[in-house]
Amino acid sequence: MASSRKFQSSGVTVHTHSLTTLLEKLLDMKEKMSLGLNKKNTNLSLLNMKHYLNLRKYDFSQLQDNLTKVGLSSFGRSQAHMEASINVAIEMLSHALQKKVHLAPSPLSYEKSHAIMDKNSEIFSSSSDKTKIMITVPSNFNDDKNWFSNLSREGVHLFRINTAHDNPKAWSEMAQAIHEVNSGEKDLKIYVDLAGPKIRTSLTKSKKSGKQKKIKLYFGDKVLIHSEHSTQKKKSKHYSIGCTLENIGNLVKIGDRVFVDDGKIEMVIEEIMGEDIVCGVLTNKESGSTIKDEKGINFPDSNIDIRAICDHDKKVLPHICEYADIIGISFAQTPEDIHDLIDQLDFLGKKGAITIVAKIETKKGVENLPLILEELIKYGNSGIMIARGDLAIEIGFENLAYMQEEILDLCTAAHMPVILATQVLENKMKTNMPSRAEISDVAFAHKAECVMLNKGDYALETIKILTTIFKQMDLIFRKNKLLYNPSFQWK
Repeated sequence: MASSRKFQSSGVTVHTHSLTTLLEKLLDMKEKMSLGLNKKNTNLSLLNMKHYLNLRKYDFSQLQDNLTKVGLSSFGRSQAHMEASINVAIEMLSHALQKKVHLAPSPLSYEKSHAIMDKNSEIFSSSSDKTKIMITVPSNFNDDKNWFSNLSREGVHLFRINTAHDNPKAWSEMAQAIHEVNSGEKDLKIYVDLAGPKIRTSLTKSKKSGKQKKIKLYFGDKVLIHSEHSTQKKKSKHYSIGCTLENIGNLVKIGDRVFVDDGKIEMVIEEIMGEDIVCGVLTNKESGSTIKDEKGINFPDSNIDIRAICDHDKKVLPHICEYADIIGISFAQTPEDIHDLIDQLDFLGKKGAITIVAKIETKKGVENLPLILEELIKYGNSGIMIARGDLAIEIGFENLAYMQEEILDLCTAAHMPVILATQVLENKMKTNMPSRAEISDVAFAHKAECVMLNKGDYALETIKILTTIFKQMDLIFRKNKLLYNPSFQWK
């Protein structure tokens, strides 16, 4: 029987055959990492993302544990520099075993990967703060003449203008006020969200009051959801709700779920009547659920194939390009959505000059994220927003925590800066009293390069508590370790 040398360290005995097995598994890992990749690819961020995606097809979690046992990196935080980290582990093991292993040096070192990430993150601000803060500008910002200056002094780096609300005149006034504050030493950025093809309810007005009607629904009620030009709405015996999406019946199937008003009301499609649908109400609330006008509608089980850049967006783009540093694509679902905005910017002479952020807020957007990232990497100045409001409805609330972690890790592999958005410290913003869960959420949000706050009366107080938490998390964050077991996304 062949003898086996032993290595003694801190009371742990490791046999050479165990180290040899580890080395063999690492070499196998390195080979799998590069399968099917174009060797002529010179974009380091794109290459590293594809290395990461290849590795996530396999279960290496046991190997990670075994590497930790012998004091080597388990690659739990190596997403930004996969090949370099694996090479180091192979070199250390081969040296311990006195074996010669010939490895070509990785073109992307640890230092270079972090330099790329730091440079890419400057799209949000050149500030040294690790996690930047963005806040949505309210329509009544003029009520407080010092609103922008006070918030920028407390730590806000970006101001968000949402073109789903207000009008071009109001947006220009917001931008002008930001520029006035920015005239000093501040590096404030203007982020502008395109409205995109948000699917909303459309209710008729009451003949008596002239106001939009409200419809109260109970469990088991039947609802006709129809397009603007439907002929069924007058004939239907069911409750009737208009929808801004045309040809609904051609885009869905019986059994698909429908959510209204940020998921407050759940329905299921029971009948398709040409372009319209009849749904049964599933939400069982004793007092009933009220549907109002212009509330969001989600079809998480349906393949709603619509382009992210809508006619309204194309109309306002020439205007917002005059002052926007960053433009967000709402409901980005495919790489073609990225192309559409790039083409518009090219036509306006702004290609490359304005940063693009793809907002991931649908199931299809998640599924196509690697392809979306590839197009953003090629463009250059770009980022991703995890828009957790619609995303939670689309993928299921129970899947959100897992998915936002997966998206963050994939974006790290692509060296793509991330904005985490939706309900960050929302109670604090609205009532000046945060919930315990919100504080924990902020600790997680610290992993992103930017965090977005929405509107509220206590913005200044919220920024103060947010910056305090971020400074504390800067001291302790790097303890987390990711396990590389097969992800159900992006296989």
